[in-house]
Amino acid sequence: MPRSELVKPWMKHLGVALAYALCYAGLREVSFPYWVLFSGFHLSALLLMPRRYWPAMAVGEMIPLACLSLRCLDEFGWAWSVLIVIPPVALAMPVVRLCQNRWRLFPSLHGIRTGGLLLCALFASAIWTAANVATLLVTQLPPGYVLDYGDVIARWMLGNDLGVLTVVPLALLLRGAMGRLPARAWLGAMLDSRFVLECVSWMLPALVFLTWIGRGAAGEDIRQAARMAMFLPVAVLVLRHGWQAVAVGGAAASLGVVLTIPADPDANSLEAEVFICFAISTMLLLGGRITALNLRDERGREDTRQTLALARRALFFSELRAKRASESLEQIRSAIRVNHFTLLERVRQMLPNFDQRFYLRQGTVVQEQLYRVADNLYPVSWGERGLPASLREGAMARTLDESGVRYLCLISGRGLSQLSSSLHLVLYRVVIELVYTACQRHQATDVRVELRGGYFGGRRWAVLRVDAIEDPARSERVMWNTLLPRLAAMNAGVQSVHDQVELFEGRVRERRLPHGGRVSLIFHDH
Repeated sequence: MPRSELVKPWMKHLGVALAYALCYAGLREVSFPYWVLFSGFHLSALLLMPRRYWPAMAVGEMIPLACLSLRCLDEFGWAWSVLIVIPPVALAMPVVRLCQNRWRLFPSLHGIRTGGLLLCALFASAIWTAANVATLLVTQLPPGYVLDYGDVIARWMLGNDLGVLTVVPLALLLRGAMGRLPARAWLGAMLDSRFVLECVSWMLPALVFLTWIGRGAAGEDIRQAARMAMFLPVAVLVLRHGWQAVAVGGAAASLGVVLTIPADPDANSLEAEVFICFAISTMLLLGGRITALNLRDERGREDTRQTLALARRALFFSELRAKRASESLEQIRSAIRVNHFTLLERVRQMLPNFDQRFYLRQGTVVQEQLYRVADNLYPVSWGERGLPASLREGAMARTLDESGVRYLCLISGRGLSQLSSSLHLVLYRVVIELVYTACQRHQATDVRVELRGGYFGGRRWAVLRVDAIEDPARSERVMWNTLLPRLAAMNAGVQSVHDQVELFEGRVRERRLPHGGRVSLIFHDH
């Protein structure tokens, strides 16, 4: 094995150790006994880093701790100097491994088990607090220095828990966001995210305003009210976006509350810490449930989209088969026409006095019937000029005109040509079915069809409106007995209209007019 392949893993572990040492040393400078940020850093690293790097993390943390031990050796004694070198991250490793194996904290890239995460944070905070108390017991204190161990334990416990609740959810959110998208697309996705927009536009400004009120308030009651009000905008965002809102809003709100705590914390500060921990824990549980419900709804919508896509593909293939059958009928019709005229020409040559007009009429009737059957399967004029020609000059338009029904078709919008062929066929079928339904009630002496297509919001759409006007004076001159059988051959039933509209995620609206009715439909294409 080449030497470079043996050195490379050790270089990775060395890099992890040095990076961890630098991050830990930096966080110690901005941490306080009531807001221990490096506790959150410990737990975040254990949750997100592979277990093979855990020893390197422990070694990296020992570097700044050893420097601290040597610097304070004379002040606190040998016992303290020995215990302080023990890395806290190593103490939490068994707890994190137990919680990961028992509760599976990350069931997916986007979701977490908030209950298990809170228990893990509580256990880790308890272990770190116990280690701090053990170190304090062997510390060489100045003569006459008295400690209230109950108050110290409470502050350390709350400080560790608050540091974990501030850092860990935010780290998990960044891990999910960066793991879902490539590095180049991550920034663009963040800028387009509604969650980021709502955070920047109103939640963070509200928290800054409440922090300003809390820091400048003269009375403690106003300061406490400002602290509690900081979690109201976070709660609103949690109801919309789940635990991700807790990650950003909880961290920002806890920072705001900490900024309002005086340099010498008092009993009110301890109450504020309790409130922060309770609020973040409660919202994290609620946000986890909301995120699970949102993911379930999203999966349901995705299943619906896949089902509709499958149905649209099935419709496309059925129309493709109908098109091939229509083309075969057209070929048969052409062959019959040629053979019919050839046969009549042979008979006329053999019988000069033969009257072929009757047979020509019969042949024309058969040709027309075959044409209508082929056009019902798939519009014959479709291949020549598409949907506009089929609606304006197809079999339905000729049938209405021959039966005495006035028919007008208006088509507008540049986006109509961009619609899929499946939707074009659906529009054609829907027009036929609506016209037949109106004619079946003898309420359509005038038919007006308006069709418009467009593109908006990344989706193509089509709007169809069919007006059926009844004129009693003209209704008596319409050949209903001829019209209805011809349209019935092209009709699939009123229910098919609603089915096809739902297939393309559209809506149907019916409206009564003074002398007829109007049906408006909207379709969304994919």
